[in-house]
Amino acid sequence: MNIKYFATLVSLTAASVPACAQYEGTRFDDRIGHGQDSIEVRQNMSLFQQFIGQQDYKNAYDPWKVVFTKAPFAQLSIYTNGVFMIANLLTQETDAAKKKAYFDELMGIYDTRLKNLDGLNSFARADKQVAPGEVLARKAYDYACYAPNLDKSYSLDKTYNMFREAIDMIKQSGATEIQGFVLDMFVAVSYEKYKQDNNGFREQFLTDYLEGREVCEYMLEKARTASSEAQAKKIVEQYDPTLAHIETMFAESKAADREQILAIFGPKVEANKDNLAYLKSALQLMAANDCDDSEIYYKAAEYAYKIEPSYESAIGTAQKYSKEGKTAESIQYYDKALELCKTNENKAVISVKVANALAKSGDVSKAYSYLNKAEGFNPDVAGKCNFIRAQLLTTEHKFGEAIAMCDKATQADISLSGAAGRLKSKIQEVQRKNAEYQKANAEYEAEKAKRKKEEDFWKAGKQ
Repeated sequence: MNIKYFATLVSLTAASVPACAQYEGTRFDDRIGHGQDSIEVRQNMSLFQQFIGQQDYKNAYDPWKVVFTKAPFAQLSIYTNGVFMIANLLTQETDAAKKKAYFDELMGIYDTRLKNLDGLNSFARADKQVAPGEVLARKAYDYACYAPNLDKSYSLDKTYNMFREAIDMIKQSGATEIQGFVLDMFVAVSYEKYKQDNNGFREQFLTDYLEGREVCEYMLEKARTASSEAQAKKIVEQYDPTLAHIETMFAESKAADREQILAIFGPKVEANKDNLAYLKSALQLMAANDCDDSEIYYKAAEYAYKIEPSYESAIGTAQKYSKEGKTAESIQYYDKALELCKTNENKAVISVKVANALAKSGDVSKAYSYLNKAEGFNPDVAGKCNFIRAQLLTTEHKFGEAIAMCDKATQADISLSGAAGRLKSKIQEVQRKNAEYQKANAEYEAEKAKRKKEEDFWKAGKQ
């Protein structure tokens, strides 16, 4: 799996979306035809926009239907506002047959948009153009929301396969953006699949979780470089809660069971020792699930390094030597990981990864040194480095310093505000419990001393 390609779903230029010259440069009037039909479309489009603006979805429906049927290339809003309108009508409807009719129409809007996508993209603004995978992902979301109660052919497999097809399409062609709530639902559906088959589906669930997590992290990184604070806040408000929920689901799943993961990758690493793509994927998944101190991980790193030295395999080899107590060799390969990066930006990213690896192995002092290196390569990673410092200080029980470092992380990088805030809250909860324990212990010791004094007094009196 190459997350780099999946991340393009959140930053793709219009050039990657195929255009259809048939409508390029046209105006609304040019796309609704001529004669009486065009007059009817124009009148109904005006009514539709008016009612949508008033959130009067019931009265918006009929004029929308006229435009959608007679002029499917009129405007993008007949699709974007159309699905919003139908979803609201479906939710408010109490009659089962009408709800099912609305559901079928909702799915049909997505299908029609996919069919007409080239033409629709050809006249759309660059920031409004979408790739097929993005449309299918949103269809999968609405299907997951409404189909269980409305579609007799509904199945979890069908829902998951729709999401998976959309995500794979996104990885191949990209899209301008995928909403956080859609991403959240994708991982939730994968989690349900895992619950049904927690052995056979474990590896796929690990992959889906990692994809979701890394896209959220990618978007949060974009918040750091956003053009305005308002834009940055908008990104954080959408993707930080999504990331937190994805992490919560994954923690609840217990899919990261070490023995189970190693049982999956043990035979597969050996069978794929000449398959670099698989070895890289295995290294990434094992590292993400705290299995990067296992012999299987080291073996995958060794095989991968022989085929093509990379920073992943260099870090894996370094960790192997670190576990064996061969410090000099370990540092040599950590530094080799940095050498394999061409730019200071990449060196900073790898330095952070090395710091995390060293922290896991218990070498905290060297972890701090690589965080310092990371900031030296690229000052923009200061927030991320401060957050890791906060984590390290927490493990050292230096809670006051850790809280201060959480604040520094947030000040340096708004995208970390959610994660740093959650860590800070956990630290403060530990501090509160420690204070309660210390108070209770002090009271116990005082009571104990009081009783001892009373016992000594009575013993003295008897003598």
